[in-house]
Amino acid sequence: MTDLASTTPQSLGRDPMVGLRLARVDGFEPAIALGQDELPAYLRRFTMLFADDAIMRRGGIGRVTRAVNAQGEAVALKQLILPTRDGFDDDAAHEALVAKFKAAFREEYECHRALSGLKGFPRLYGWGEVDGVPAIVMEWIEGETLARLRSRLAVDDAGRLSPLVAARLGRDLFDLLCRMSLVGEGFVHRDISPANIMVRTARLPLDRQLAEGTFDLCLIDFGSSLAFEPASAVAGTGGKASFTERYATLRRATVAYAPPEMLTDDIPDLRALRMSPAIDVYAAASTVYELIAGVAPYEAAPSTSGTSGSRKKTRDIASPYRLKMDTRPDYPIGAHAPGCDLTQLLRREPDVALAAAEQAQQLGLEPDSEELRDALAFVDAQLFDVVMACLSSHQKDRPEPAAVEAALSAFCDHYAQNVGRSLRGEPLTPCPMDASGRAVRRALMVGATVVCGVVWAVIVVWAVIVVSAALLASGARVTATLGSLVWSGSLPGIIAALALALPGIAGVAAGALARDRRSGFLQGVLALSACEVPVLVVAACSVFSQRAVMGGLVAALVATYTLTWFLLAMGFAFELPVSAPRRTKAQMATPLAGGAAAARTFGGPVEVSSDSISTTKEA
Repeated sequence: MTDLASTTPQSLGRDPMVGLRLARVDGFEPAIALGQDELPAYLRRFTMLFADDAIMRRGGIGRVTRAVNAQGEAVALKQLILPTRDGFDDDAAHEALVAKFKAAFREEYECHRALSGLKGFPRLYGWGEVDGVPAIVMEWIEGETLARLRSRLAVDDAGRLSPLVAARLGRDLFDLLCRMSLVGEGFVHRDISPANIMVRTARLPLDRQLAEGTFDLCLIDFGSSLAFEPASAVAGTGGKASFTERYATLRRATVAYAPPEMLTDDIPDLRALRMSPAIDVYAAASTVYELIAGVAPYEAAPSTSGTSGSRKKTRDIASPYRLKMDTRPDYPIGAHAPGCDLTQLLRREPDVALAAAEQAQQLGLEPDSEELRDALAFVDAQLFDVVMACLSSHQKDRPEPAAVEAALSAFCDHYAQNVGRSLRGEPLTPCPMDASGRAVRRALMVGATVVCGVVWAVIVVWAVIVVSAALLASGARVTATLGSLVWSGSLPGIIAALALALPGIAGVAAGALARDRRSGFLQGVLALSACEVPVLVVAACSVFSQRAVMGGLVAALVATYTLTWFLLAMGFAFELPVSAPRRTKAQMATPLAGGAAAARTFGGPVEVSSDSISTTKEA
């Protein structure tokens, strides 16, 4: 939506009666509860508006116009578009159709009202009539839709965004879906598409949002939305048709992004299917798919590969429902696909360029090298797998919104790290989709904090033992006999401290220098034992003048060995699980990864679910 530089009709340089339409909102109902002393001022704000018909957009069964009130505040005035009179309809039929439109429009208002006040949704001010037509007064969102921004954000001529930017937009979009679950019994938008997702620019310009890696998104147009009914209310309907069923012809989703269950009225349990967050998961994933690939999932060019060879004939199917039920979309091809001009791409991807340049410099790679391109594509495929898991034709196979948000957050957080891992041939940090989503992530954060606390406690105890034992043994008389060699004298405290500390330091250092956690654990234990055994042998061959000193040193040696082993075990046990090892050069022929990559590379079909990604190869 285009911003107006002015705030009042007068400051626009034109008469209020010229260019701006006076819109009186009759019978105004505030969207929030107000006291008697607050109501008059509220009514003055929103019952006399100046609408600018030059700034208008269509939204479902209404049109949205930018308007200003007498104080110069910008608001959005959405008016119902009444159905035209069909020459064959009688008066009763036309009145019934008008009543149907008005009821659907009022339901949209009530659904929007449930979300008003949540971050990421326009504020709602009230309901009334303008010239006898129902109208909604709400917040005017300064910004642009993703549909319009996509070409500006694209990094290549195919209209594809940087996979990292697409993932960040997807993460923030799925965060909005998570918030909808906090409303009452739950909420579903049911028409998520790039045209209904706005990026606000009033608080922070778009370039700043890009630089910071977070986006101020706002969902608009609630013409197809639905607030879930309590289970008791559903059970007490007595089989009566729901609002969705009665007004299905007026409340539709955008075909390119909608799941199959929103594209037909002739399947069992339709009401239950259309009261599910899985609808928004599919549509939001379709939107992210388009940001990645430049086209919506079922608008991609037909593939000639063995995995998608049937797609060409399925595109002739007339029913979008049958197309989405019977075929899976092609695996997305991102901006870092083979044949891309990586040098030009990285000029438009500053965050990716920074991560790639740092890692490539360490390995002596050129910025446009094929190995760097393959490494980026290998990391990007994690994002593609997450999106494909959401595009299952069956609701039960789609992950929860919180699980997708968690996976996309992990992809964004570990992107630079994974580029380095891919270039070094190490396994990637994965993007798991846990059903419990945010709750699991919160629990993991708490668990990580506890683990860190335990580790630091162990280190402190280890240091205290070393220092205490060294002070205890300092100056003690000792006689050491190793075969024919005999030494007798006072034991320096520094020697005792080194004898206790060096095995642990060597073990931790060996573990830290290993390439992976398993070899790190094994190398650390071997180094620890190799240094500890000689110390124990020397201690066994020594006689102290005080038996308490000898017992204290042996106890300290055993304690420091045990604590160091515990630290190595913690490092092995609590490092995140990793994905499959990096592919060979032959596997890098396509920009895919994981199980999906293997299947695509060798011509097998891919089956993707929310829990795992498995592949099967045709016989």
